[in-house]
Amino acid sequence: MQKLDFGQFNEQPRNRARLLAYWISALVIGCGLFAKVSSAQEDQWLPPGAYRLEMIMASTTRVPFFGTSKSASKSISLVEIKRDGTALIQTHKACDFRVLEDSKFIKMIFPEKFVAALAKHSYPLQIDKDAQGWRYRADLGVERIGYKSNGNETALPIKIDDPAVYDWDGDGQPAATLKISIPLLPDGELYVVQRGHSILNGRIIQPGIIEGAIETPLFEQRVLGAWPGFLNQSAEIEPDPKESRFILTQIANGSTCESIRGLATKS
Repeated sequence: MQKLDFGQFNEQPRNRARLLAYWISALVIGCGLFAKVSSAQEDQWLPPGAYRLEMIMASTTRVPFFGTSKSASKSISLVEIKRDGTALIQTHKACDFRVLEDSKFIKMIFPEKFVAALAKHSYPLQIDKDAQGWRYRADLGVERIGYKSNGNETALPIKIDDPAVYDWDGDGQPAATLKISIPLLPDGELYVVQRGHSILNGRIIQPGIIEGAIETPLFEQRVLGAWPGFLNQSAEIEPDPKESRFILTQIANGSTCESIRGLATKS
């Protein structure tokens, strides 16, 4: 490498330009090295590949005529984490969705077509190192169920014949269909629209395993129709972030929804 005479910096414009170019080149190379080191560290703790994401979503539900109850649902998703340059990109697709806790009077069931219709989402991961270790953050974005966005909606559709409402899960009924069971009454159906936004905040507790809490800045649901008709009542659902949690665990590449549904996770 050519040695520059720093004493000539103030004497000749050509030398000043050469020295400035040298400094810029050194900075660019240095930044590139730092990025590679950072990516290597991230990959050591969160290796690209297949993962199983289990989310427990807790909430308080107030249903007309049936009162208030605590409830919780569990979803299992197949996840892929890929590196795109210096960024980590996570993609997930729901494989299973079911109610863990429900009102003693009401049992809600998510049909297979409902689960199959849930969207596949991709988003960048935020991995940061602090004094306690590695922090993990994944903004899952907004998911709309039972209706199409017009790009500037401020509220959920309120009528079943709203042009935005469609047969989202392909079962022949408008919006998204949820099954409902009430003691001493025939099983019913609810035709609903939903809009939700979840963010995963956690820590990498060991390579390939992340645990943390679920932040829900937005969740809305409206019942647009029902069978029998007296079930056409919208519940008020309030997410409970203190009881909502997730665990993300690395699994074998090539895993499928069928292969991960029964896998045990830490409680």
